[in-house]
Amino acid sequence: VKAVGILNTGNRDGSGFGLTIIISAEFSPIQLGFGFVLVGVGGLIGVNRTVLRDQLRTALRDGSLESILFPKNVVTDAPRIIADLKRNFPTAEGHYLVGPMAKIGWGTPPIATLEIGLILEIPGFTVVILGVLRIAAPPGEEPLLKLQVNFVGEIDFDKKQFSLDATLYESRFLTLT
Repeated sequence: VKAVGILNTGNRDGSGFGLTIIISAEFSPIQLGFGFVLVGVGGLIGVNRTVLRDQLRTALRDGSLESILFPKNVVTDAPRIIADLKRNFPTAEGHYLVGPMAKIGWGTPPIATLEIGLILEIPGFTVVILGVLRIAAPPGEEPLLKLQVNFVGEIDFDKKQFSLDATLYESRFLTLT
């Protein structure tokens, strides 16, 4: 179990309070069927926090999605994780974030893994979808194909809009990046 949190205690007048917590747990694979396995669950909670969608689109290319979805080493990477959380989820009075996360694999050992999170922002009814899809074929230490797709999507029910942005990140085929 891993957890990272940011607490802003606020100003003397009571304004400026903010809280963000990300918690995740990874475990032995649980069979879901058709070769899919559940290997992790988690979630995000934000009080007086909002989502900067443009900043999350930047996170596609700089790797900071890995600080939000199932961070690898929270002790060593804590300064970077906290900076990424502050940058992507800044303080905003009266806004709340809640969202589950899941880590799903396909194959044994996994050829593909998907880390996905759905974040609901209140007020309003906006859902932000964050994800990292990794494919390694054949699975192991040195795969011939290493493909990573980072994606951020948004469903805005008030505006009746859906958007999805994705990018390849640290991918290669044999020796070609």
